[in-house]
Amino acid sequence: MLQILRNKAQSTVMQAIVVIIALVFIFWGVGSRMMTGGQSAIKINSEEITFQQFQKAYDQALAHLRDQFNGTIPQGLAEKIGIKQQVISHFVQESLLRQGAVKMGVVISPAEVQESIKKMEAFQDNGSFSLEKYKALLAKNSYTPHKFEASIQYDMLTQRALIDIGNFASIITDRELEDLYTLEKETVTVAFAKISPELFTGKVHVTDQDLGAWFDSNKESYKTDPQLKLQYLSFDFNQIAKKITIDDASVQKYYESNSSSFTVPEQRHARHIDFRVDKDAPEGVDAAQRQKAEEILKMAKAGKNFAQLADQYSDTKTPGGDLGPLTKGKIIEPLDDTIFSMQPGNISGIVRSPFGYHILKLDGITPEVVRPLSEVHNEIVKHLQMEQAKSMAFELANQCYEGIISAGSLKSYIEGHPGTAVTETAFFTQSAPPEGIKGDKTLLSTAFALKQGELSSLIETGTGYAILFAEQIMAPVIPPLEEIKDRVTKDYIASQAAQMARQAAENILAQAKTGGDFAKLVTQTGISSQSSGPLSKGGADQKSPFPPSLLEHVFQLSSVSPYPSEPGQVGGDYFVYKFADRSIPKMDLSAAEREEYRNALLKLKQQQIITAWINNQKSQATVTTHKGL
Repeated sequence: MLQILRNKAQSTVMQAIVVIIALVFIFWGVGSRMMTGGQSAIKINSEEITFQQFQKAYDQALAHLRDQFNGTIPQGLAEKIGIKQQVISHFVQESLLRQGAVKMGVVISPAEVQESIKKMEAFQDNGSFSLEKYKALLAKNSYTPHKFEASIQYDMLTQRALIDIGNFASIITDRELEDLYTLEKETVTVAFAKISPELFTGKVHVTDQDLGAWFDSNKESYKTDPQLKLQYLSFDFNQIAKKITIDDASVQKYYESNSSSFTVPEQRHARHIDFRVDKDAPEGVDAAQRQKAEEILKMAKAGKNFAQLADQYSDTKTPGGDLGPLTKGKIIEPLDDTIFSMQPGNISGIVRSPFGYHILKLDGITPEVVRPLSEVHNEIVKHLQMEQAKSMAFELANQCYEGIISAGSLKSYIEGHPGTAVTETAFFTQSAPPEGIKGDKTLLSTAFALKQGELSSLIETGTGYAILFAEQIMAPVIPPLEEIKDRVTKDYIASQAAQMARQAAENILAQAKTGGDFAKLVTQTGISSQSSGPLSKGGADQKSPFPPSLLEHVFQLSSVSPYPSEPGQVGGDYFVYKFADRSIPKMDLSAAEREEYRNALLKLKQQQIITAWINNQKSQATVTTHKGL
């Protein structure tokens, strides 16, 4: 529960506002709101957001999403999660906060702006503000000091409004802490039973009349997939490459021109001992881990076996703390910089990273080396063969395609070119293609988009080029019941058993609510009820057989209202359950734990106030977006 509260206290609304008002973010051109006229993308009351500003923010949001997916956003994801609408909402929230600050009489003085700018790392040199660097960076980004400082002052209003509004929630009472603790720690126990369709499959009686009627109602689900009989010509890169000869002079020339491709960078073999500190950890935990790191560092410096110390004390359990061979830039910067500044046998001081504290030892260095030509000769040959094969494959495929068009049909072209290799398939479905085109989604989707007797265009695949001809198409049909009777019978029994399971669960619940004995009613179905044991709201760590997805409903039960409104369903199974007990432990927290609860609850209350305030401002505001968005 406390983790859930932390997550809520860092919700999209709060984080979006904080990100938008970050000064460095503003500096790179997205946060400036000093309008210069022209058509607006978004208008919030009298304030306008230009298309250029919107596009920069949108591009940055996409870049952040792309980073989360290693450079490639899954198709349709940006639209699905509404990136465009999120950017619009961020601009609206930020503008309303700023306008609200003006109404509240918030004033940002020139001195405050100057002090804020002096603290920006982008303008510092050796830890101090550099006026020369400040002017140079502004000029490089087409900013004048006056324009930039006005922009900073304008956006600091948002930050001040956020703080002032949040300060309305500044007190957390002991009662509120107790309520939060109760919500997190209380447990509920239920008696329950799982009513599975399998209990009823042997009780389903199948008649030809019932089976026929059921098939008529569900026959669309038995319709066959479309089938295609295909002729195709393939121009495969690998097959063409095998026929290409590469002379030694070409290999030598490529090797000399691309020596960096054959350079194996320097590698360093290091070990570490780490002391984890979560980003939300109280200061006391951070200090304790730092002290522990200092004690272990003394032991390592005194000559204790580093690998043994890592096995005994490191929070990350890798044998001997071994990080393996590392190349520059492959691990986080604080560790990377330290490892690549050490000499073999050196032990570092204490290094702080976003994950905690580290002690590092460098075991050895493998120098950078260029692989000899003799070692990479075959690799270069294959690379050059493939380069030429790709170009040759396109020329051959294009000549063939133009020849087919000139001949009037694939058949006529083949008659005039008897040596042409044409592959002909049997009938196949898109889900079960023949081996030659299996796994190529582009090829398959193109093939099944063709009409009977239609020739495709020239298709580039991952392995070459292809030309397809849809020789014959077999349309989907619903087979007669007699042909698929075994399959239909199996499906019918499963369907009826599922209905019987649901009916049995509903009957148990209905009779129990009118005074029937829950355990006896369950026994009548041939199973026994069981106890869930104490269930907590989190549900992730508990070993109870009761489904976690039904926990929300369980905590709504009580001795006065012991039954849910309807059976729970998980997969194909139905669950009936009855309230048995609720346990509310006495609050027993250390001072540090109490403070953590208090801070998390305070952040949540501040967020709720800010969200409510923004929603109220929005209800009174005039917000318009250009139809082009």
